[in-house]
Amino acid sequence: MILSLLFFFITLLFAQTGSTGIPPNESKTIDTYVPGDIRLVDSFGNKFQLKDLKGKPIIISPIYTRCKAACPLITKNLLKVIPKVGEPGKDFWVLTLTFDPKDTLEDIRRYREKYNIDGRGWKVVKAKTTEDLFKLLDAIDFRFMTAGEEFIHPNLIVVLSPELQIKDYLYGVNYSYLELANALRIARGELALPEKFRSYLFIVGMVGVAGTSVYLLYLINRILQKRKKAA
Repeated sequence: MILSLLFFFITLLFAQTGSTGIPPNESKTIDTYVPGDIRLVDSFGNKFQLKDLKGKPIIISPIYTRCKAACPLITKNLLKVIPKVGEPGKDFWVLTLTFDPKDTLEDIRRYREKYNIDGRGWKVVKAKTTEDLFKLLDAIDFRFMTAGEEFIHPNLIVVLSPELQIKDYLYGVNYSYLELANALRIARGELALPEKFRSYLFIVGMVGVAGTSVYLLYLINRILQKRKKAA
């Protein structure tokens, strides 16, 4: 049964249609612009549009607040590496964005407090409406799928230029000082990442997605086993 479920998840994971955890197609997104009229709400309840952040690079970290696997690891790693590359709000903006339409203002407030994020230069945000959410997710080509109460999704951050142009993606749950600093330089137009390295980054992203899928499969299997024992 476990092998059947694993095959099912892998099939969904690599499907070419529908919402899946496949990493973005960079050939279609790099150097495109994210709409500035996307409306967001931060954990203090302040409403703003993405274009209000123009003038500095923007790091977007898609997460969902109930996540027990990759999302906390991404946030914890960013807490370590962000101070090494600059000061949020002064040198760049950081948006920890929930892609779960069910996440509430209270959910993102708790997430900000749990990880001691300042909420100013580094904002924990949700889209104002479902339309705004998927407008943003479509722009960065972030696709996910549901797996019970959890989500299968790419593990990544997106770096935008000061003019909201998609300039780079970093994959996985750990980002080094050098790769994040390099991504910010690209966003500022200071440096171009050699194209030959992008294929390796894509592979890292796929490995991260596969790891999340296996973890979710493990959780589902444990739940099924508990139900059998209870019966």
